[in-house]
Amino acid sequence: MPVEDSVSGNMESALGGAAARYNSALDMTLKALVSINVLKQDLKNNKQPFRDNLEEQVLPALQSLFTAVVSEEIKTEGVYSLILRYLLVSLEKVNSMPSDSAEVLVTILESWHCWRNSEGESLVNRLFTLEENERMNCRKCRRQPNYPDQSSYGIVIAADSIRNVKCAFGDIKFVDILKAIRMGYKMLCDIKTGGCGTTNVVHHVISRCPPIFIIVLEWEKSETEKEITETTKALEWEIDISRLFKGLEQNTNYRLVSMVGYSEEEGEHICMAYEKNRWINLRRESLAGEVVGSWESVVRFCGERKIRPEILFYEAAPSMMD
Repeated sequence: MPVEDSVSGNMESALGGAAARYNSALDMTLKALVSINVLKQDLKNNKQPFRDNLEEQVLPALQSLFTAVVSEEIKTEGVYSLILRYLLVSLEKVNSMPSDSAEVLVTILESWHCWRNSEGESLVNRLFTLEENERMNCRKCRRQPNYPDQSSYGIVIAADSIRNVKCAFGDIKFVDILKAIRMGYKMLCDIKTGGCGTTNVVHHVISRCPPIFIIVLEWEKSETEKEITETTKALEWEIDISRLFKGLEQNTNYRLVSMVGYSEEEGEHICMAYEKNRWINLRRESLAGEVVGSWESVVRFCGERKIRPEILFYEAAPSMMD
């Protein structure tokens, strides 16, 4: 029996049905992360971690994962599945087991804060953390209150909102769909702090672009093949986030490099990664996969198999990294 099959069978029997979805989410989210070139390059430049306050049992599992990524041993048959099991057991000891892929992503990134460079900056803050400031200029009393910066790992958008905006405006870029949705977020001019109580549009400002930009799509019901296809069609592989945030130069471009999706019918997550100018659907507990092809093929693939895109990982375009 192949190594991967035996490991998979052992994991399924050990985990049971309830935890299998968590295993699936962790597996595919890890695959999506280690497919990001800027992450792999950062790991090569910062091989030794700085020990933080995280429970000791997680760090050796991270060391194994990152060492295998840097050496590319992770591509060897059976290696990834063994590291996945090691990390799964380690994380279970210090965290609950969420089945939602976005929650799994947060669990992973929170455990990665212990990995720091020689200046003491964590890998997560350096590559993933978005520092955003919300600003409001009251249209009635002209107050401009100052709000503290907010840290996050990206933005969260409702999938049905994407479809609704696309339907309303037709030929519109994905980043402008995001902008239109976020412009719908309103803020009161706070009476308690001397404001007038008027509702105003919120402007989103960032001063530094993380090399990796994450978009999470929230799905709230059992969408049809048509709805999934319409949502996926609205997505784009390259976005200019200067159209989404103030404070950035024009053409601050990011490109989609990997994606986590979920098949409600099969109860499993999938990972798509962009490799050698085509999209690959990666297999369970392996870094091998089947060629899907162009982005148009990805749209068809998701629609036909009712796979909902849940996490989009964008990487700064090469000109942004210079």
